[in-house]
Amino acid sequence: MWCTNMYNNSLLQQLVLRENSTAAEWWTRPPVFPLLKVHVFNYTNTVEFLAGKDTKLKVEDLGPYVYKETAEKTNVIYNGDGTISYREHRYIQYLPEESNGKPFDQVVVPNVVFLTGVAKNRDESTFKQIGFKLATVKADSSAFMKKPVESFIWGYEDGLLEVAKSLFGSGIVSSTFGMLMTRNGTSAENFTIFSGESSLQDLAIIKHLDGKPRLDLWHTDECDRVGGTDGSQFPPHLMDRKQPLQVFIKSLCRKFPLMYDSEVTALDGIPAWRYKIPNTVFAHPDEHKPNHCFCHLESGSCPPSGLFNISGCSMGAPIFASFPHFYTGDPTLIESIEGVEPVQEKHETYADIHPRLAFPIDGASRFQINIQVQKLGMFSGKQTAVRTNRHQTVYINWLPPSLQIWTGSMKANTCR
Repeated sequence: MWCTNMYNNSLLQQLVLRENSTAAEWWTRPPVFPLLKVHVFNYTNTVEFLAGKDTKLKVEDLGPYVYKETAEKTNVIYNGDGTISYREHRYIQYLPEESNGKPFDQVVVPNVVFLTGVAKNRDESTFKQIGFKLATVKADSSAFMKKPVESFIWGYEDGLLEVAKSLFGSGIVSSTFGMLMTRNGTSAENFTIFSGESSLQDLAIIKHLDGKPRLDLWHTDECDRVGGTDGSQFPPHLMDRKQPLQVFIKSLCRKFPLMYDSEVTALDGIPAWRYKIPNTVFAHPDEHKPNHCFCHLESGSCPPSGLFNISGCSMGAPIFASFPHFYTGDPTLIESIEGVEPVQEKHETYADIHPRLAFPIDGASRFQINIQVQKLGMFSGKQTAVRTNRHQTVYINWLPPSLQIWTGSMKANTCR
């Protein structure tokens, strides 16, 4: 037993992120390449809906459009106090052989820039509202638009952004917009994590985001504090079936719990523990009281079960996250638009994690991005696509990054 413990301790010490170590090299340039699989909702009856002939919008789930993601840490600084600071750089490569569709497929999708401008205009002066209205007329902008999938995902020029920059400011620095545009290239955020040198119990835990321990978005310290890991490594001591793991996802403004589910066999027979995000993570506080801290900071309002407000980290745009096809969501969300079919096996999030070394071997992180459309007097009628409801949620896309491409060295060095 003593020899076994000594071996385990020696093995775990190899995970510490010391400068110039093998662990640090793997952490900086991971020998595993996630597949980014993007699904886009194509709206098939916008003309009929806007004309009042159809009472519901109809969508078809297109894709996946698959991309290989090469990620590495840049601007890495070993701070000398048991922490490391860095930025992330991602390079995206389209994989036609893995995709169901082509990057130039034309899709009808919500015009996120226009709808965001409409939402922001609700609280602006009449002068600004009229200015934005004139800009949308000149640009012939409306609630829906037709774009190639590639442009919608990774970026296209939008003249309305120039107008929005002058009217609203709010950190708008480019006239290019794409749903995942910021995912390709170097991140704007600076992360600081624990290296594990001071204590393995803190290995890979995020200490600061842009030098701050809090997001300044949520009501309580527990919800607002950064923490957890980025999902590529966990502290080994947390591998306990009764103890949750935590993953921090900056684009979704929060930490997410991962709960033990079962023992599985991953890849070529490697034993792993499967963890899942619990079904209550997007539940309304009436159904899951701890979620009250995620209600709107000023108004205290909460979206229905299945939706999570991420406008705080989306430059104020009325963007909401959910599971794909509103899996686990309120039935009214599913019934509001035709073409939505939630299926657990397709739409839940899970991670298969090595029980000793505490890094993921396989998994799928599946989230859907939605935008809330709100009615505004001078934008009523054709342009808003909202006639009878005060607000309606329309779907944009969903994406399940999954660990499916492995290098030989990764497999060879994974302990069974």
